[in-house]
Amino acid sequence: MNTKRFALIVVLFTLSMVACSPAMPAAAPAPTAAPAQAKAPLAAQPTSAPAATPAPGAPLAEYVAPSAAMIIKNAEMELVVRDTDIALSQITMMASDDGGYVLSSQTWYADGYKNATLELGVPSASFEKALNTLRDMAVQVTKENTSGQDVSAEYTDLQSKLTNLEATAARVRDFLKNAQTVEDSLRINGQLSDLEGQIEQVKGKMNYYQGRSAVSTITVTLHPELPTPPPPTPTPTPTPAPAWNPGRTFTESSGVLVTVTQGTVDALIWIVVVLGPLALAVALIIGGALRLRRLFKK
Repeated sequence: MNTKRFALIVVLFTLSMVACSPAMPAAAPAPTAAPAQAKAPLAAQPTSAPAATPAPGAPLAEYVAPSAAMIIKNAEMELVVRDTDIALSQITMMASDDGGYVLSSQTWYADGYKNATLELGVPSASFEKALNTLRDMAVQVTKENTSGQDVSAEYTDLQSKLTNLEATAARVRDFLKNAQTVEDSLRINGQLSDLEGQIEQVKGKMNYYQGRSAVSTITVTLHPELPTPPPPTPTPTPTPAPAWNPGRTFTESSGVLVTVTQGTVDALIWIVVVLGPLALAVALIIGGALRLRRLFKK
């Protein structure tokens, strides 16, 4: 009895070491552990990647190695649009038409103008198409940042780890069935619980990679197009006072003197030519009148 117990403990320790090594291929099933599903003929096995052992109750196709690269895509964009409300409606409709959805949205006002931020989830196959649509509806793309993470290798490692863990858990279940004492049953059951916990963690990571690679995330920030401000009024530049120049002053004053002299002479000529005859005629009339007056008095 002690020999059987010792042998059982050694086997359990060996299995636990195998389960902790994800890169180690799974050993052949124990003779007493009949597989729940018959293995397909060799000719029917895929040549690209081996199929992983499914979890109890999970479909086999759920954990088959991907035929294409699994890439998690993300993008951030800042757009200037003519009308924020119209752009929001167009983006929501675009995501819905492509089989995507709006994860979150936020709006706010700055200087009386409406701004918005949306986080979209779109199928990875429509990722580039969605980016082109967003560029087309913008007046200006002020910021764009795209990134991608290839998780194909991580997913393949998880498949190998899941295969090893499932094979080990199957053996432990067989040992649990053959346990002969309560102490052995408790010890084996604790080992089995630990293995099942690791299996759930691996499945969770695989589901996360599958979901994130199938749906890409795009974060869009919308800013309205602002009216062009009027050009600033130019400030008049004061004319500096001219520096003192005696020579220029003499020249200017001489020119004024000549102009005044010419004007004076011209005025005298006009007076002499125009008023001279008139004055002579008036003088003759007055002289004749005075002479006639003196004659009448005599």
